[in-house]
Amino acid sequence: MTENLPEAASRPANADRYKILVVVLTVVTTVITAMVSGLQADANIRASTSNNDSQVYAILASGELHRQGLQSAYDTGVFAGYLKDSQEAIILNITALDQLQKSDEQGSNLSRQRAAVAQARADTARLFSVFFNDPRYAPTSADGMPEMQSYITDTYAAANDLVAKQNAAADEYNRWNRKGDSYTGVLAILAVAFFLFGLAQALTPRLRLLFAIFGLVAMAGAGIWTLLILLA
Repeated sequence: MTENLPEAASRPANADRYKILVVVLTVVTTVITAMVSGLQADANIRASTSNNDSQVYAILASGELHRQGLQSAYDTGVFAGYLKDSQEAIILNITALDQLQKSDEQGSNLSRQRAAVAQARADTARLFSVFFNDPRYAPTSADGMPEMQSYITDTYAAANDLVAKQNAAADEYNRWNRKGDSYTGVLAILAVAFFLFGLAQALTPRLRLLFAIFGLVAMAGAGIWTLLILLA
């Protein structure tokens, strides 16, 4: 009877072999899962924030384009009226000279009056035209034309800036959204590791070690994938 006691006492030790290892691995997996869950939550929050920013910038860009369209329509309309009235005044003055040469003094005076009215309209339009009052676009000489290219560039600068910000926010949304989806895959692998460690607790020592190794491989793969997501 006394000779069988050491053998009987060794059986519980053999039955509990690698259990501590599996418990430690389970705890480590739990910690990693909590960290990955936190990273996923952070990625989802950042993706949601970037998506909101993208929509806000899109609305602002749309409003800015509408405002710029109205402003450009007014500016070009005033400038077109100035050109029309200036050309009309020149043509009427030429007509007055021609009528005067033909001894049509009454017709010449009427043409001159109409030319003066057209020129007055042109001068008034000039006072309200950004192409003559803004030094960025005003002609450099008396007979020169306004800097139309500079006007177009400045007109759409604000909208282009908003569109650039909207594109950047959309890119950030896509980036963080992909990370959030990737973290879901990592959590699925960690769930497999949990299953393997839990199953290992109920198996024989040899199978327990085997399933613990499989779970460790899954946990290592999840850790490597998490690092790749963080560096992306």
